[in-house]
Amino acid sequence: MSDNTHRQWGRIIDDYDGTYIYDPKTAREKVSLSPREMNAFHTIGAEAINRLHVLGESSVDPDWNDPSSCITLSMLKSLVAYTAFPCLLLKLADPFVIRGCIKLLKSITRFGRPSPFSYEYGYLCFRILLLVLDYCLSFLSDDHERWLKNAVKPKNQLWKEGYAPMLSNAVSELIDKYMADKNNGYYKHLITPLPWSDSYATPLIQLEDIRTLTEIIDQDRKHFLIFSRSNYSLRLSALLFIMLQVMHHTPPTTEYDPFVQGFLRVYMRNLLVAPGHPSRWGLQHDYVICVARKHESTGQRLDDEDSKLVLRAYINRLTILSNFSSLHPQATASLAAVLLQYVLPLVGDGCDGLVPTLVRVTVRCMWKDIPNNVEEPVPSDTIRACVCLFRHFKSLFESLAERNKRAPSSTFKQAVQAIFDQNITDLFGHLMFELCTTSEKSEEEDIKIRVDSYTPLNEQANVFQT
Repeated sequence: MSDNTHRQWGRIIDDYDGTYIYDPKTAREKVSLSPREMNAFHTIGAEAINRLHVLGESSVDPDWNDPSSCITLSMLKSLVAYTAFPCLLLKLADPFVIRGCIKLLKSITRFGRPSPFSYEYGYLCFRILLLVLDYCLSFLSDDHERWLKNAVKPKNQLWKEGYAPMLSNAVSELIDKYMADKNNGYYKHLITPLPWSDSYATPLIQLEDIRTLTEIIDQDRKHFLIFSRSNYSLRLSALLFIMLQVMHHTPPTTEYDPFVQGFLRVYMRNLLVAPGHPSRWGLQHDYVICVARKHESTGQRLDDEDSKLVLRAYINRLTILSNFSSLHPQATASLAAVLLQYVLPLVGDGCDGLVPTLVRVTVRCMWKDIPNNVEEPVPSDTIRACVCLFRHFKSLFESLAERNKRAPSSTFKQAVQAIFDQNITDLFGHLMFELCTTSEKSEEEDIKIRVDSYTPLNEQANVFQT
């Protein structure tokens, strides 16, 4: 067994891995299997589901040495392949499978701590957990029968990526609809025992399981970010939605601070690669940001390697994912402002080499939102976002200048050069002109926005004059 492969958990994954990425923009492929292979996937996949159910229903931990109960890597691979077949769908409405997956993830360790996202086994196990979680949430909705009828149509069967992308998209839309309904009491459906089959009734989630899963992901957050980037088509909407619901109903006591802080770190980190825009969850997203400001530890210092991963994820979101992923909308100044607020406190000394690129892609993003026609007014949302980004730049360059005094390096000069290479002075002047010019559409609210923006923008001119 090589140093890059674990005897039970398979390949070690320390970098972005495109094995399981699915994007609707790519050509879809049908599964091509012999009857023997299909029978094997059916048999082994069904056995894997059954063992996950038994593990989740029991009070014992996984026994990796018991061949009668152990869920092997090859079984998980067969189960993932089995997700292309419609007959699997009816087996997915099973919360005990979710609990079984959580137990497996908790038992996967590296360097003495949980690290399921370091191994292919953890990747596959987590993908199955997400698939079952998505299906169970769909199962509870009024739209489930309609979705299921569409899913079992021949045109939607036997795709290599299975049902995961189709299901995650449907559940994301379902959650977005829920988030817009302030009066929806969905939380009670998550914690109330329900009949998932004729033989048992149980809640979709156990609160302690969600807290345990949050802790696992938070402890392995470096590799979780790699997983999220490599599996963005899974969206993680159901998981984050449930975590958010649990946090929202968690008593505000110090006993639960570790869970709340862990969730905030997981949520903020996932924003860097998640499809869609954070604003789609409206007040719920604003609530998370508000809670995050009260917990300073969510902005904790990272080691250099992790800090670089965070910066690369931000840069990729504004470039590669924005330009080439059909699941990610075009990056805007507003999105950059939200993400950069999270990223900047995590910039450590060891990742300064990425700062010039960070500056460059951010300013390009700002320029894209500015109308080419100078006579066309700049949207108020863009003005707000650009003002916010200028504040971020001011903070960044002041920090770089301080570091440069302590330990001179080329980073500060390269960052300054990068920002001027993107015509920052023209952009600044354009915004100043916009704020100082009386528009024919100067409605009361628009005037207030522009006046409120003028003062901080004017104050920040000093940082670019040094």
